[in-house]
Amino acid sequence: MSDKRALSEVFSQSLGTGELRHSGVVLHRSNRAALAVVNNGNNDASHTDVSITVADGGSEPKKQALDKSCNGDDKYQEMIKLPQSTHSLLFTENVLSAPFAFAFSVLSVSIGCLVLAFYDNLNMEGPNSLNIPANVPPEVRAAQYLSILIAVTMEEEIPTATRLLRMIPKSSVEAMGISYGKFLISAACRLAIGYFFLINVFLVIAQSDRVLDIFYDMLALNFVSMIDDIAFQLAKYDVMGKRLRIAATAKYFRAEFERKPYLFRKKMTIFVKLLYAFNLLVFFGGMIYISVLQGQGTFQCNSIQVTFGEDIWENAWVHTPDGQVKSQILIYSFFNGVYEQTGVYAGRPVYKELRKSEASHFDTQSGAEIKYCPEEKAWVFTHEYIKKTNTSLQSSCPWLLRSPDTLSYDLMDVTGEWQIWVGVINHNAKMDATCNGCETDTDCNLNGVCTIDQRCDCGDSQYYGLHCELERPCSRIRGNYNDTWSMLFNRQCGYLQEYGRPVYSLENIGDAQKIIKHKMKYLNDDDIFNLIYQGSRWFAVRLPGGKHLEIEDIEHKSREFHAFWEDMHGSDVIAVSDPVSRSYPVGVDFYSIGETGDQFGPFGVLYPLQEPPGHGAFRCDSDSNNSEEGYSHFFRHCGKNSTNT
Repeated sequence: MSDKRALSEVFSQSLGTGELRHSGVVLHRSNRAALAVVNNGNNDASHTDVSITVADGGSEPKKQALDKSCNGDDKYQEMIKLPQSTHSLLFTENVLSAPFAFAFSVLSVSIGCLVLAFYDNLNMEGPNSLNIPANVPPEVRAAQYLSILIAVTMEEEIPTATRLLRMIPKSSVEAMGISYGKFLISAACRLAIGYFFLINVFLVIAQSDRVLDIFYDMLALNFVSMIDDIAFQLAKYDVMGKRLRIAATAKYFRAEFERKPYLFRKKMTIFVKLLYAFNLLVFFGGMIYISVLQGQGTFQCNSIQVTFGEDIWENAWVHTPDGQVKSQILIYSFFNGVYEQTGVYAGRPVYKELRKSEASHFDTQSGAEIKYCPEEKAWVFTHEYIKKTNTSLQSSCPWLLRSPDTLSYDLMDVTGEWQIWVGVINHNAKMDATCNGCETDTDCNLNGVCTIDQRCDCGDSQYYGLHCELERPCSRIRGNYNDTWSMLFNRQCGYLQEYGRPVYSLENIGDAQKIIKHKMKYLNDDDIFNLIYQGSRWFAVRLPGGKHLEIEDIEHKSREFHAFWEDMHGSDVIAVSDPVSRSYPVGVDFYSIGETGDQFGPFGVLYPLQEPPGHGAFRCDSDSNNSEEGYSHFFRHCGKNSTNT
């Protein structure tokens, strides 16, 4: 009896603490079990909900009594209480009460912040709607996978919701006067917020190209997920008013809830573990998929339009495939045009020069390349046959143009002053690269429509080009010396193009002998003369023996044409224009090329073909203009009334 009185006294002294201390023993139990011992005087310890742990840390081994209510399967008795969060107020308070309205407002703010973050992370236009960077360095890649592991394992809302659902039975909830339906809805809200949080975390991780950006963004999102906990503590500390303090300190948050049967909890525990594994698998799988796409250059621009400046290297060294070395004038604008991604090097795309007549790869010519050079830590323009010296000893990256030092994986992101080799290094070189895709009609200069595959469809407008930027050209032009030139056309009744502009052939020489008087010694009766655009200028060139060529021969020569490899700077060039980007040679000054030599400029002596300067050497012929009727002369050869370019 003395032992019973002692135990009753200890129980009486510690009903509110949840701990009993007597003779070096700590007893953890529920209030209900304690009351049963005191009131009923039951000496049978096997019928009490009590666990006994040795607390003196002496030589006596620790002892644990198992919970009989769980059929002896649980080793530790953890108290099941409601989480102190405003999400709990959604089911503990009446729907029309102020605490419920407060909790609903906090829920709305949390979801609203996540929605805004999600919307901000999306690009609603263009193929890269997730704003994935072109690629990232290894340290960022490691941080991405580590951050996914941290986010999935440390996120709180999902485990809290699943714990409440698997631990607290319906009867225990309803015994406290709580609607079990509201309890389930609150748990569902937690799950929704948890997964929305993870989705936002995945987006910011996938979009980041700096390690600190990843962790800063994760901290910001984690703060959003903690708003409900912070708001509850403010309410509990009487910051938000008396009614909210009473709701936050109500009996529901002090009560200990019974557990569901062990077998049910065991099955739910297995489900939760599988859920965690599924979350890790999905997010790691998504990151692996994005990493593979980045490595393949998927998020890079596939086709670019490159424009160089008017820089000229007068003694470029050309190393031909047959081992010969020769010196040749290199006009960098000859390499203007379309470049297409053909591979990946150093984690970045390699862009290869395409034909000037059409956007396809050369058959016989070797195109230039634009790629990243790790040795230089820069993007470079290079050609396998053009070197800085006439020796075979070359650097591992024989660049002709070089960007500023950069680690950027996207050529479109490179800014700053480029360097160019013209025998020596010149600074502030021009090198413009634009992506040939479109996202809106504005990218098509409002002269066409941006299609679903991000290409500009110029339709029936008076413009053409990759971005509908070029005005439809005149089919026939007339020079200041009463000379007339007409478009050359192919067998498909479309006009031949070089560098995106039509090729004009001399029809009537008129008084144009004045243009070619300095080249008379090179001319023959069977020569023809063409006006060809070559990157930034129009050139009037002689085609020896051209009168004997068939249209098939002209088409073949046009298909593989390249101004540099055709050496369009020699004796066959009779006139050259000022730099211009217009689609036809009207409104631009031309100059007849005279004597050439070291004492003259790279083009030689230039004699103006117009007076005064700015007058221009050509105009659209009175029988031809760039309206629909202007093509009648050109298409009467084909019996058509509309263009087919």
